[in-house]
Amino acid sequence: MKKIKIGHFLSVILLCFCSIKLTEFLFTLNTAAELEQIFFFEQNLKDYPFLFWLNCFPIFFFMLLLYFITNHTLFSICLGSGIFYSLTFANNMKIQMRQDPVMPSDITLVRELLGIVQGFDISLLQEVKSMLCLFLALLLATLVFFKNKKMKRKFRVAGVIAVLVGGFFANQAWYANEKEYNKYPVLGNIYFSVNQYHSKGFVYCFFHNINRMTIKKPNGYNSFNYAQAEHSPAIAEQQNLPNIIMIMGEAYSDLSINDHLDFSNYIDPMEEYKKIISQEDTIAGHIVVPNFGGGTSDTEYDVLTACPTICLDNNSPSYDFVRKDFDALPRRLSQIGYDTLAIHPGYHWFYNRFNVYPYFGFDDFIHLASFHPYEQSKGGYITDNAAIDMILDTLYQHIEKSEKPLFSFTVTIQNHGPYQDKYYDTSKNFDTDIFLTANEKNMLYNYFNGVKDVDASIAKLLAALEELEEPVVVVYFGDHLPGFSNGTDFFEILDYDIDIEGTAEERLHVYETPYFIWQNQSAKNSTKLLENKQKLFLPEGNIISSYYLGAMTIELLGLEGLSPLYDYVNEIREELPIVTKGAFFSKGCYKDKEKITIEEQEKIDYLAGWQYYKLFDEKIKP
Repeated sequence: MKKIKIGHFLSVILLCFCSIKLTEFLFTLNTAAELEQIFFFEQNLKDYPFLFWLNCFPIFFFMLLLYFITNHTLFSICLGSGIFYSLTFANNMKIQMRQDPVMPSDITLVRELLGIVQGFDISLLQEVKSMLCLFLALLLATLVFFKNKKMKRKFRVAGVIAVLVGGFFANQAWYANEKEYNKYPVLGNIYFSVNQYHSKGFVYCFFHNINRMTIKKPNGYNSFNYAQAEHSPAIAEQQNLPNIIMIMGEAYSDLSINDHLDFSNYIDPMEEYKKIISQEDTIAGHIVVPNFGGGTSDTEYDVLTACPTICLDNNSPSYDFVRKDFDALPRRLSQIGYDTLAIHPGYHWFYNRFNVYPYFGFDDFIHLASFHPYEQSKGGYITDNAAIDMILDTLYQHIEKSEKPLFSFTVTIQNHGPYQDKYYDTSKNFDTDIFLTANEKNMLYNYFNGVKDVDASIAKLLAALEELEEPVVVVYFGDHLPGFSNGTDFFEILDYDIDIEGTAEERLHVYETPYFIWQNQSAKNSTKLLENKQKLFLPEGNIISSYYLGAMTIELLGLEGLSPLYDYVNEIREELPIVTKGAFFSKGCYKDKEKITIEEQEKIDYLAGWQYYKLFDEKIKP
């Protein structure tokens, strides 16, 4: 069969035409945007026509590069279109599920994505598979039926060089240019990445964020200052140190505590939690985490390191920057005699934990391979009950074999989204005086079923620990609020005091999850946790940023001097208990970030510098 031959002039015309049409087509795929956002973006394109070309140029340059490499026009167009279509599709899905757009760092999490999509609706998976098959068929057809006039190698090499040089200068002039990026209007809060993408276009924002993946040195940074401050633990030797069990619950929240949700005729999904936090001996409150609906590893990074993800000023997961030994909480505790253990009933490679945990100083890491996916799973993931069994079993074994205290850190996974038909149980489990659609009820019924399981597993854990003669302190907290497929609609419908575009207080509430610190009777007899609590000067509601939680636990246990960073963090917590990208809490008031004082900013910059030092400059001695 004779192939249809395409000339070079026609190739350039086709590449230009298809780049423009693909850009226009991708704009129509913005299904995750509200009508108001779509109209705003269309108006932006009219007011700033160059915004269209900023979304088009990367597509054209990429197709042109493929053309010079392969010497095949239609193959380059087809492959380029498939890649940009896939990225746009993934962006819509991620925004719908987690209210978070696709970032350049997400490309490194392909295996994580494949693990998550297994929980998608079967019809959606079939649709994706059909589209993939169609794409591969089209790709093959371009090779079978078409070819290009042969191009001399020197022209192809020159073409590749010209595209790369042109791309470099275009990137420097537009995509790496913050002034250029910020001149285009944004509908809603500018600190919310989704608003940026909806207002400026996915392709432009994605390539702009590629340039933001580097971490800049904080204001006034000098590595010598931090090197001088670092030292080995300088605390007095203590007897009968308690075992510490720290658990981060997947999507754990107290959203069920709402005036429009009534569980009187059903099982309260947080019945045990309410009993626990009502105890005089329990310390409970909320932490403000880095992300909404996702970003689990950022919260655990904050808690384990006392370093704030928000000060990285980067959309990549914080674990992406942990590439060497890090003086985190488990390493510091091991220096005073603790054995350390991490547990996560998910894939060991998720968020690169199998590398990061040893960097943090964990002695062992128990992951999915130690569980039974068919016997211990529910809703597509290993149950919280199985995770609690593992926590207890490893604690019992440790007590039998070692005289050292244990620091055990667990990340649960059962109640991970999506929640539509998650547990295949849409039985009514609450009453409400507000109209909810069938899909909205489905998601909430399933989510609260998961919370109910979490509640039961917590009760089981604490009951077992109360029977032990060894002292045990439990720190339990949520990683982020659940990301429903309707985004933040639930929070508006049910009148939660949560609004990503609202006041400083309402914006902070978007990132709040509950925490509690509990101790068994043996620990009450041997620690001064409650006595030390009186010295903390916590704000009303005991609300703090997530990066304070680990350091605060150390202070409650009377282990000041364990780390100069923890001591510094505990010192500034009194003045700045909450700091986020767009708002903060100081002196009893919620404030916009623009109102921060010079002195407060200097304290935050110093903390940001300590983080930079630990990530990039500090040398951990073996």
